Amino acid sequence: MDAPDYSHYTATQLKQVLLRIDATRFPERVRQVEARLAALAAAPAEATPAPADGAAVIAPVWRRAVAFLIDVLILGLIGVAAGALLFAAFSAMGAWGRLLGFVIAVLYLGCTQSAMGGGRSPGMRVLGLRVVTRGGELLSLPAAFLRTGIFCLPYFLYGAADPAPGPAWLATGVSLLCGALLFGILYLLLFNRPARQSLHDLAVGAVVVKGGPGKADLPAGPLWRGHAVVAAVALLVLCVAAVLPSQRMEEDARVAPLRALQQTLVAMPGVKGAGVFLGSYSPTGSPAPTRRLDINIFLAAEPADPDPLARRIAQTALQNFPQAASQDAIVVTFIVGYDIGIARAARTRHFAYTPAQWRAILANGATAA
Repeated sequence: MDAPDYSHYTATQLKQVLLRIDATRFPERVRQVEARLAALAAAPAEATPAPADGAAVIAPVWRRAVAFLIDVLILGLIGVAAGALLFAAFSAMGAWGRLLGFVIAVLYLGCTQSAMGGGRSPGMRVLGLRVVTRGGELLSLPAAFLRTGIFCLPYFLYGAADPAPGPAWLATGVSLLCGALLFGILYLLLFNRPARQSLHDLAVGAVVVKGGPGKADLPAGPLWRGHAVVAAVALLVLCVAAVLPSQRMEEDARVAPLRALQQTLVAMPGVKGAGVFLGSYSPTGSPAPTRRLDINIFLAAEPADPDPLARRIAQTALQNFPQAASQDAIVVTFIVGYDIGIARAARTRHFAYTPAQWRAILANGATAA
């Protein structure tokens, strides 16, 4: 195997290469790098000339961040405009709305950052950046889709779960996957300094560069092994953090009645999700806190007459949750809306009464609103 040409490497890049070389297998490469470093130290002005005007250089993190924020703003405007026109359709999608947002984001970023879009999303064009392979070529469309999909997955997947009860192991697994991907992306972007290749970049052999055509000088060696050690330790910490809270929650007897009430509410016709919370609030001017049972009901569409459903939900809470009768207020909130990741909107309606008032309403069949 031919030895890499280190003649165009900077001192920083050479030091990174030196950390990655297996000195036992490639002692001649170690000597070559050390000799090059010594030459740079002896004549830095000649050995490290400034990049030629317009030459490609690795894009700094701040430029990538600003370009991404511009693209996020554009995606948000697209989502808000679509939501204004298709509110009812998006609301009916439930958790699948996050999948729609994921597809829109992948199409937008993947197409623009591939050869089809010149390797530049609109945000990258503003900041003078482009996505290329290590050889300087533009990404193919499948490679750009894969890169963008890995980058977007933790955000869209984390908020995809419906507000409905489900297996604890599933929620733990999703949280663990999202946390691991997010950590890997941010960590490598910040600390893989020679190439600034993050997890999604490494998956397709891409780099983000600033400047003119051509490839940027990159270290030829593999990723530093220390990054793998940090990733393993971080994954272990995430596993412990994800598993222990879920175990404590399962063991907490106070959670069981709330979970049972939640499951009963979700089974009711027209309800696609529910959240049940016990809380204590201190209204302004009140000498004592107010104890409340908050019941958030997620609906696919706004009911023509929400009052009967509000009464059924309050009656279910009073019959199935013993602590409901001891609260100062039972608040039923209907929520109709959508969350597609790149935009969200909701319409709410509240029904707030004391347990005694709810019983009177149920006894008289009066309007709850």
